[in-house]
This record gives sequence, structure tokens and C-alpha cells, in this order.
Amino acid sequence: MTKVISFTNQKGGVAKTTSAVSTGHHLAKEGKEVLIVDFDPQGQCFTALGGNAENCVFNMLIQQSDPRQWVRKTDRESLHIIPGNRTTATAQIVMSAENRPITAVRDVLKPLYKEYDYIIFDTAPSVGGLQERAIWASDLVVLPTATEYLSSDGLIQMMTTLNGLAEKGWTGKLAGILPTFYDTQTKQSQTAIAQLQEYFPDSVLTPIHRATILRECAAEGMTIFEKSPNSRAAKEYAALANYLTTL
Repeated sequence: MTKVISFTNQKGGVAKTTSAVSTGHHLAKEGKEVLIVDFDPQGQCFTALGGNAENCVFNMLIQQSDPRQWVRKTDRESLHIIPGNRTTATAQIVMSAENRPITAVRDVLKPLYKEYDYIIFDTAPSVGGLQERAIWASDLVVLPTATEYLSSDGLIQMMTTLNGLAEKGWTGKLAGILPTFYDTQTKQSQTAIAQLQEYFPDSVLTPIHRATILRECAAEGMTIFEKSPNSRAAKEYAALANYLTTL
């Protein structure tokens, strides 16, 4: 049975795309069939994998056609992607204007559910519209958040969104809050982790440490498992992916 996982936050710059791509690649390396869907108008998922951003998500959502035609290979066994670009923002406007149902994303992707073990969403750094429809289609939601000053502010809004969807009948659940850019040498990171654990005591996952190599991966179109498979970052993302398989 397909499991759908969303990496989402209303704030950008929290390693959402890196986390989605790294998780997806690790699961594929473990022999799972994985599809990444890039709902972020920045379209960085495919470029992080060495490809080019395309308007596939826009076409899929607006045409409501068979999603298989928009799936692209990534040159990695068992890992595919439906890429997006700036036109994805237009798709969100159209969907809202047409008052598409909250089930719109789930409905359009339904033909793919039998073909993949995991479908992973990288959502836009915003609240509402397409993000809510993507969450509605998700079994699990991961909230990456940078361990910086006021990092918990965006999470409060996201928790409100999740609770509101649950009241409407969403059956998924929060997999956890993923602290990113964690630096044990800075007071800011330590304070941010302490605040997260205070505000969300049962939801904070093991943090992903700040690592220059992760930025290099994105620039080179590689994942951490290709560039430095024995690094701490690779081990942390492998542990995250393995944990998600247990939920």
C-alpha cells in the first residue's frame, strides 16, 4: 500500500527540499519504488537531482489528466519525479478560483498509488490552497524547521492548519518536527531545540546537523548518498527515512 509523505512548512529556507529528496533517494536505495512530487513553485527538487524544472505539476493539476505522462526519470533506480516550476503558483490560483475540492491532489494522483511504495511531496512555503490539498492527500507530514531564532513561530501556524484539516476529516498524522541546520556550537541552535522540545515535547525528531556538504550536493545535482555516503548527514537522513517506514 502506497504511503504518502509531505515535507511542509510555511517558511522557506528550512531544508524542506533537501529533506524530501534525501528521504526519497534513501528509500529508493533500499529497494522501494519512490515518486517525488514537487509542489514548490521554486522547482528545486529536480535540479537537486541533476534535472531541469518543468511545468509538469501545473499540467497535471490543471488538465486533471493521467499523471503518468508527467513522471520523469532521475537517473537513479526506483526514483522518479513529477517536477514543477514557477507555473505551479498559477495552478494554485486556478484551483482556488475554481474552488477545487480538498481532495483534488489525492484524486489526480490516484492512478499512481499502485505503482509506488512511497510518494513524497515537497510543498510550497506557504499556508492554504495547494499546500492544504497536498496535506489532505498525505498519510504522514514532516515539518522541517531551522534551529534559529523564532523558529517555532511558523510551526504554530502549521499545527493550526493540521488541526483544522483533522477536524474536517483528514486521516493522516504528524510524523514529527525535523530540526535542521543544528549546530551544537551555537547558543541559538541550542535555544531553538530547547524551545521546540518545550512547546512540542512529543513531536521533535532527531535533528539534522548543519553541513556545508548538503549545500554542495544541491549545487552539483547529487544527493548526500552519492556525494558522501559515509558522512554524518547521510547517516542522519538515512535514520529519518528508516523511521518514517515504521509509522
